Amino acid sequence: MSDTAVDKPAGDLTSGHTVRRYDQELAKLRAIILQMGERVIDQTQVAVAALIEDDESQAYRVLDREPLIDYLSLDADEEVFRVIARRQPTAVDLRIVLALSKIAGEVERAGDKAARIARQVLELHQQEQDGALLVEPLRDAFQRLDDKACCMFERSVHAVTTFDVTQSLTIFEDETRLHEAAHALHDLLSESDTDGLVPRQTIALFHSAQALKHIGNHASSIAEQVIYVALGQDVRYRNREILIETLRHRGY
Repeated sequence: MSDTAVDKPAGDLTSGHTVRRYDQELAKLRAIILQMGERVIDQTQVAVAALIEDDESQAYRVLDREPLIDYLSLDADEEVFRVIARRQPTAVDLRIVLALSKIAGEVERAGDKAARIARQVLELHQQEQDGALLVEPLRDAFQRLDDKACCMFERSVHAVTTFDVTQSLTIFEDETRLHEAAHALHDLLSESDTDGLVPRQTIALFHSAQALKHIGNHASSIAEQVIYVALGQDVRYRNREILIETLRHRGY
């Protein structure tokens, strides 16, 4: 039960209505975050497709739609301010509102990473290149990293809807595979023979790979906030292996 309900006198007939309104406002904020998250995933997948398929039109599509995520971020900020002003939440309720505000920020920054990939696609095309831009091993490596980052991000956003600790732990468990996919791609790009890519193109690919990895990192940051709300524990600097083992032992 929220602190809003506890603070209301037992005889106050408006108590239940006030709590329902507060819950509706939080549900609206979570819905905005979920919508933002869905757009980020779509933007990321389109940006990577533009990279793999050597398609500038898809890169422009990502950049054209980037403001939509920014507008939703502004809506989320406005909703946070509105809830605080109207409800003056304390203790647990305030923790929820502030965590949702931080989560919205993480989602917005993940959207920025998708746009960064699209910009790198355009940078790649500033140099003339005959034939396919990426050889098959690079295309496969980018696709694997994209799949892992988007999967983590999608689960992190959905975990927000119910503050799901179990779902958050699966994101932490995937961090190792995210890093492995990022390192494998980095190693491919570091090889002396990059199949005719000029240095500026190789740098653009490095930036794209880093942006994808950061999207996975944003997923982990969201999962940390979910656990903070659900359990009241700040786990940002906790050893991941110990944290996972401890919470799994507790039944999550």
